[in-house]
Amino acid sequence: MHYHFFDYKHNITGFSSDLFSTPHIVYIGLVFVMSFVLAWELRKTDHARIARALKWQFVLTAILELAKITWESSYDIMTGQGFNWGGLLPLYTCSLFIYTLPFAAWGKGRARDCAGAFLTTIGLLSGGIGVIYCNGLNYYPFWTFGAFYSLYFHASMFFTGVFLLMSGYVRPKWENVRLAMIPVLLLALVSTPVNYYLGADYMQTYSGSGVPVYEGLAALLAGKGLRPVYTGIMLLTYMPLAALMVGISRLVEAILHKDKESRAVPRLQLLRQNHKRG
Repeated sequence: MHYHFFDYKHNITGFSSDLFSTPHIVYIGLVFVMSFVLAWELRKTDHARIARALKWQFVLTAILELAKITWESSYDIMTGQGFNWGGLLPLYTCSLFIYTLPFAAWGKGRARDCAGAFLTTIGLLSGGIGVIYCNGLNYYPFWTFGAFYSLYFHASMFFTGVFLLMSGYVRPKWENVRLAMIPVLLLALVSTPVNYYLGADYMQTYSGSGVPVYEGLAALLAGKGLRPVYTGIMLLTYMPLAALMVGISRLVEAILHKDKESRAVPRLQLLRQNHKRG
C-alpha cells in the first residue's frame, strides 16, 4: 500500500481500517494520560491566560476545519462528485467545539456559561468517544492528514473539557445540563432542516448512523412515518449524557476537596501544638 500524507481516501488502495491499530491504541493511551496529567499540572493557570489560550485554540481549529473542508471537497469536485453537502458541512455535534470556543474565550454572562457548560459535558464526552472510536481511521491511514485532523480535533475537545474543569474556569453545576443543551438545540435548528432536505445525518438526528441502537430506532420510526419523533428522542438523549458528565465531575471534585481537607487537618493540628509550646 502506497500513499502520501495528503492523499485522498479514494486514492488509497489496499486500505481497510486503522481503527484500534497499534498506533491508534498508543494514541488513545497518550491522550487520556497526558490530558489528565497536563490539566493537573496547569490547574493553577490564571483565568485570563486560559481565555487567551482558548482564543488561539479557536483560531487554529477553525483554520484546520476550513483547510480540511477545502482539501477534501477539492478532490470530490475534481473527480466529478461535486461538493459533499451531506457530509462536509460543519453541522455535527462535535462541530459545536468550534462554535463554543470563542464564547468561552471572549463571551460574558449566559453566553460564556453555555459555552463552558457544553465544553465540559457533551463536548468532553464527545471528544473522549472520538478519541476511542475515531471514525476517520476507517477511511484514512493513521499517518495521513485525513486521520491527523480527526485525531487532533477530538483529543483537543477532550483535553479542553478536562482542563477547564480542573482549572476551575468552569465549575460543575447541575444547571450546566440545561445550559449545555442550548448550543445543541441551536445547532439542531440548522442541521435538522438540512438533514430532512438532503437525507443527511448531521448530529445523528435523521438516521442515527454509526450507533446500532439509534439506527434501529430511526429505521423503526421512519418506517411508521414518525422520523420527527426519532429526531426529538435523539436530541433528548444529550441531556442524560450531560448530566452524567456533571455527576462524574462533581464526584471527582468532592473527592479532591475531601482529600485536601484531610491533609490540611494534620498541618492545622501541628500549628496549634507549636503555638501552645511557644
